[in-house]
Amino acid sequence: MNAKQLNQQYSIVGFLSHNGFQPASKKGDNYWYISMIRDLEAYPSFKVDINKNLWYDHGIGVGGNLIDLACKIFKMEDVREVIRLITCDFSSFHPQPAAQVPEMPSRNKLRIVKEGYIQDLALIDYLNTRGICIEVANQYCTELTYSNQGHVFRGLGFKNQLGGYELRSKGFKSCIAPKDITFIGNGGSNLLVFEGFMDFLSYLMLPVFHVSNSSYIILNSLSLLAKVSEPLSAYDSKFLFLDNDLSGTKAASYIKQMYPRVIDMSMFYSDHKDLNDYLTQNRKCDEQKCAAPAI
Repeated sequence: MNAKQLNQQYSIVGFLSHNGFQPASKKGDNYWYISMIRDLEAYPSFKVDINKNLWYDHGIGVGGNLIDLACKIFKMEDVREVIRLITCDFSSFHPQPAAQVPEMPSRNKLRIVKEGYIQDLALIDYLNTRGICIEVANQYCTELTYSNQGHVFRGLGFKNQLGGYELRSKGFKSCIAPKDITFIGNGGSNLLVFEGFMDFLSYLMLPVFHVSNSSYIILNSLSLLAKVSEPLSAYDSKFLFLDNDLSGTKAASYIKQMYPRVIDMSMFYSDHKDLNDYLTQNRKCDEQKCAAPAI
């Protein structure tokens, strides 16, 4: 399937729904969302015209078709890879006729078949490549066996507050709706905020970053930042472990402006994309030092 065919056959609203984004309101042919491609929005300004199957973000004056949107959500520029993700890994939404609310047949949804401790060797190998030991992963993640279009797969599941899951495996990134934040309360006076659960697991692998008496929030998407205003106000000190990209920097700036006693921890891994990149790169350096011949 080429780009033109994909844009004609697949619904943007269906794609967004599958990835955990629901409209805030519907006005005629226009579905309005809290923008999922930028941050710090309190009111919906992201519009999808279901008749034209096009989107437009009024907050930044940018719009386009399904592939344009998927490139931004997946943070990829490789159009071929984005098409592959939509048509294979992310094709659990059904092609829709224009001007219809997407109905996703149950046979096409990601459906959980079984969950349990992480034992699959491919998943353990994937964790190893991300620098995460199985003992840490099993404390907070589960091995999900799930079906997708009649095929059965296994992935790492990370549960959110509404009972949905972030889903990961090698080369695959998705979620099982509903999408929400994850809160892990330990009764401490400090709150640590992470963008994704791999960053949270990376933190657990890095004692040098540990903050005592802490609870944790994993956003699972920066578009959910508005949902954490109450805990951000409730805790004495906030420690941010966000990504070192434009979105992460904007989110950190916003939190620091809105709340007192905020420490941006990204300064300690500023040469890396995120905390997991810091973990994996430093592990490689340690391995190279160990492998270096003695002189």
